[in-house]
Amino acid sequence: MTMPLTRALYRRSFDDGWLDTLTGLGLVLIGLAWLADQIVLGALVPAVLAPFWTIGRRGLIEPRLASPQFGSAQQAETRRSLTGWLIFGAGVGLTELAFLIFVNRGGTGLGGLANMAVGIPVMLVGLGLFAGLILGAKRFAAYGLFAIGLGLAGVWTGVDRPGLLILLSGVLVLACGGALLARFMMRHPASGGGDA
Repeated sequence: MTMPLTRALYRRSFDDGWLDTLTGLGLVLIGLAWLADQIVLGALVPAVLAPFWTIGRRGLIEPRLASPQFGSAQQAETRRSLTGWLIFGAGVGLTELAFLIFVNRGGTGLGGLANMAVGIPVMLVGLGLFAGLILGAKRFAAYGLFAIGLGLAGVWTGVDRPGLLILLSGVLVLACGGALLARFMMRHPASGGGDA
């Protein structure tokens, strides 16, 4: 069982903005890949950015603030939560794929739902952003709601490029992450770095 103090410390360990910055950068790159009709390249972005999580934590965050070591109970709880989100994400992805195949094969009876296809990718991004809640980063709920609202607004206004909507959602997350990271770095100067 995880202690309340451990849970609170765990949640606070993601308040530096690095997670937001990487997530926003990833969404921007994915959106740009989609706009360039290189969707497969966009799918590679998370794998390319994953190593930068550790590099950034070690290079930007840990010199300013020690990295806490969490016990096995907290690690197991996080692993269970992330596994649940992974299963949920796979289910949502398969649902989107089935929907898109149905629409592309001339499925009838959908009425106005076929027009929703342009907003579905960014709405799924929005659902994925809610995974930040597992880490205690409550601002990810706002990012998720923004992305879902952006998808609905894109459908309503007739946007025909899903990549543009993904790009815009990424710009918001990247801007917020950059602001959080800058604030963190100003409040926590690097220790032992001397004066520059």
